[in-house]
Amino acid sequence: MKYIIYSILFITVIGCKSKEAESTTEESTVVTDDRVFITNEQWEKNSMKLVTVEEQDFPTTIKVVGKIDVPPTNKVVLTAKMGGFIKSIPLLVGDKVKKGQRLVTVENQEFVAMQQQYLETKQEIAFLKSEFERQKALFDEKITSERNYLKAKRDFEVAQTTLVSLQKQLQMINISATKLNSNSITSVTGIYAPISGNITKIKTVTGSYISPADEILEIIDNKHLHLELSVFEKDALKLKVGQEISFRVPELSSEVYKAKVHLIGKSINENRTVDVHAHIEEEQKRNFLSGMFAEATIKTSSSQVKTLPETAIAEVEGKKFALKLDENTNEGYYFKKEKVEVGNTVKSFVELKELELQNEAKFLEKGVFNLLTE
Repeated sequence: MKYIIYSILFITVIGCKSKEAESTTEESTVVTDDRVFITNEQWEKNSMKLVTVEEQDFPTTIKVVGKIDVPPTNKVVLTAKMGGFIKSIPLLVGDKVKKGQRLVTVENQEFVAMQQQYLETKQEIAFLKSEFERQKALFDEKITSERNYLKAKRDFEVAQTTLVSLQKQLQMINISATKLNSNSITSVTGIYAPISGNITKIKTVTGSYISPADEILEIIDNKHLHLELSVFEKDALKLKVGQEISFRVPELSSEVYKAKVHLIGKSINENRTVDVHAHIEEEQKRNFLSGMFAEATIKTSSSQVKTLPETAIAEVEGKKFALKLDENTNEGYYFKKEKVEVGNTVKSFVELKELELQNEAKFLEKGVFNLLTE
């Protein structure tokens, strides 16, 4: 009786093991599909489209930075030719000034001494000239000595030199020597605008003392704005006059502006860059200011490359992917994840590098990132 029971138990155990083995075998033959599936309903609801790789004329570019600037002739820093106290400076940063406009008045008692010396020398020179002519006549008639003649000549020439020197000094501080007389002597003189433009800096105040080395204010004429770019040494030989430039001013707007290479520096700077001077298209229609930071792209050449729309590429974990159509069934669309190497982006199209595809391969136009990260 006991034997029969044991036999039954043995058969039961063997039977269970056989079923487990069958189950294991069946599970090992299941095939998984790692493709991305989109139903027809999803396709229509999200207005999805297919695109093909296109060959386009794509530029080779250099990305650089720089600033909006003006030529040296359009920027002036005013200083005083002689020291003195600021008597008046009725200006504010941003004020527009015209060439020849009086901007600052400076006062100094030394101005009075210079004018006095000029008038005295001018009067004295008339006497010295007369004495020189008299001594010359006497010397020609051998009535006076050569020494007296030469002394009179030297005194007259020294006075002439002194008068010219004083005239130049007065001219430097904007006092007209030709209009000067004893009634017009003044301790105050003006500093005038050498160019038209706008006041961009004021570095002094009324009552302060300034020396000839001190900057008083800065004027900039924005009529001729240009781009000053810095190009790294490794890209210097790719540059040519006339190359097209696209640039933007991040702090101003996202709008892209156009310029052209006008001048290229002939030496390498200490930071291993080359200076590039570029002219801006329609510069007068822009609201640029001198000193604005700019990001620019210089087009150095162009070539035919394979491209996809920018929306067809997604970055996941630092790698770029596109979804390539693998199968279109009655139920929907199956896509394979395709790793791609990309280059430049121009007008919403991305350059594809080292991509080998069958003819007429199709890719999903948009929504790639969401599908890959679901």
